[in-house]
Amino acid sequence: MTHDEIKAELSSFALGALDPEEQQAVEHHLQGGCPECEGELTSWREVVGLVALDSRETTPPDLKPALMKQVHSARRTAKVIQLPRWTLVPLAAAAMALLALTLVREIRLRQDLANQQQRIASLATELSTAQDAAQRLTVQLATKESDLAALRTALADAQESLGILQRPGLQLVRLKETETAKPAEGHVLMSTDTQQAVFYAFDLPDVPPDRAYELWWITEKQGPVMAGVFRPDRRGLGRIEAKLPQDAGAIQAAAVTIEPAGGVPKPTGPMVLIGKL
Repeated sequence: MTHDEIKAELSSFALGALDPEEQQAVEHHLQGGCPECEGELTSWREVVGLVALDSRETTPPDLKPALMKQVHSARRTAKVIQLPRWTLVPLAAAAMALLALTLVREIRLRQDLANQQQRIASLATELSTAQDAAQRLTVQLATKESDLAALRTALADAQESLGILQRPGLQLVRLKETETAKPAEGHVLMSTDTQQAVFYAFDLPDVPPDRAYELWWITEKQGPVMAGVFRPDRRGLGRIEAKLPQDAGAIQAAAVTIEPAGGVPKPTGPMVLIGKL
């Protein structure tokens, strides 16, 4: 007999309604150690015991042989058998036992389902918490990467500025605000050896999105020559790396004006910084 066949016969085994061969097969299976069938048999025996306590009639001495004979006949012929009246009581008891066991199983299944649902809800909460933590870590990582990128840019700018400072023929020009401008200042470091310059502006106020600051070289021959366009950061700091103009004559001064965002070839807006060499 297979495991499922033995499990199906446990109710009859508890009632003592199996033939010797079947009973021996069930006993051999249980002796081999099967927790599932042992638990099932325990439940059946408890139910059968309750039914036996509640029965008001006494089972005839020859009930078991007659019941086994009828059961075997039904299995072989698959015909409807008229059972004696005195067999109705144990059959009813077996039906009650089956119903009781079914109810017990239903209750256990419902309890297991409730436990599983509670576990799923707990896991969902833990997953949501983990996702929130991962999101926070992602934001923190992005912030740190942004800060690192800014530091790398600042380091590169500092190295370029240092390269200019280490060249011979270095000149420093200080720019101050004009009479009509807000307080601010700037510095130009120029290397006549490399024809390069670095400009720094400090405390410049912000300008509208369609405007920007433009740096100019005031030359001897060509007048104002555009050096670059920039927008200050939130601290009012601006920076430009520029080439010194060629064939424009001597640079007499440096100035900063407010111009359209893309820049213009010649100054058109108000001057905010000026410095003479």
